[in-house]
Amino acid sequence: MSQYTNSRELSLDGQPVIVREMTVMQVREWLASASADRPLDIVGDGLFTSCALADLPRMTDLTDERIDQLRPSQVEQVIAACKELNPHFFGMTERLNRALQSKA
Repeated sequence: MSQYTNSRELSLDGQPVIVREMTVMQVREWLASASADRPLDIVGDGLFTSCALADLPRMTDLTDERIDQLRPSQVEQVIAACKELNPHFFGMTERLNRALQSKA
């Protein structure tokens, strides 16, 4: 059985990028491994409002090194495809962020 149930290929300047739908287990494992103790990455965490750059390798075949070579407009294309294939994950993160902001 395939690890990914749904995927889509993007072309960024002729280079393929595979965007994948995560399984429920992958989302659980991601959240279980998340650490509030990780160092803040101003660019990685703040360049885009809906997704940290560190989140992209979990939903794509991109490496950190390849992400660093992309233009912001290309990253936006990748994030849009990630949102399309993982709407429940993005909805959950929005709800969690709102809950955390209301407690602050």
